[in-house]
Amino acid sequence: MSEPDPKIQAKLRKLERELSSQPARVSPDASPVQERPISHRFAIPLYFLAIAWGQQIIDQIAFAGRWNLPLIPRRVVGIPGIIFSAFSHADFAHLIANSIPFMIFSWLILIQSFRDYWITLLVGWLGGGFCCWLLGPKPVHGLSGVVYTLFGYLLWIGWQERRIIPLVISVFVLVNYGGFIWGVLPQDPRVAWWGHLIGFILGIGTAYLLGKNQPKDLANQ
Repeated sequence: MSEPDPKIQAKLRKLERELSSQPARVSPDASPVQERPISHRFAIPLYFLAIAWGQQIIDQIAFAGRWNLPLIPRRVVGIPGIIFSAFSHADFAHLIANSIPFMIFSWLILIQSFRDYWITLLVGWLGGGFCCWLLGPKPVHGLSGVVYTLFGYLLWIGWQERRIIPLVISVFVLVNYGGFIWGVLPQDPRVAWWGHLIGFILGIGTAYLLGKNQPKDLANQ
């Protein structure tokens, strides 16, 4: 067998050095998707709560509980409350009562879908805020309307999609947190039950629309 030509070997080595020195190129058609770590998903509701807890701590320390951000229905001055009222609470007891179910319901949705969680959260937060501004009888603040949106979604999504994991979660929520349903009724004059009712209806509607738009092959699994 004849020895390789030294000139050819030199050209091959030069070509190899040039290729190794160039950055790798990604095809424009390629769209690699990196799965978001589950720990990052579970941190999302904690970021949301951090704003509410920060507001409450500042309120109690600097303003003696008078720095409230209420949603005032049908008044221009109340429009900012559509965004900010969810982060404002009467006291720490009020905030704790909302924080615990908010975290649990958020995590139960994040187990199923990152996208659905963001849609449901925004519907409950901004959509619920707008509906309370438009329809509510008096000023309101707190995270409970969002909590009821997440609650309504969780109750409905399992029956809508008829898949194992969502159905098990819906049954779990019904069994363990079914008592929340009484919060949509006018029992305590200090409780903004209409905000709960609006949030609950929005949550069911969101679950219905998101479940209806699931691909058929997923819905039948």
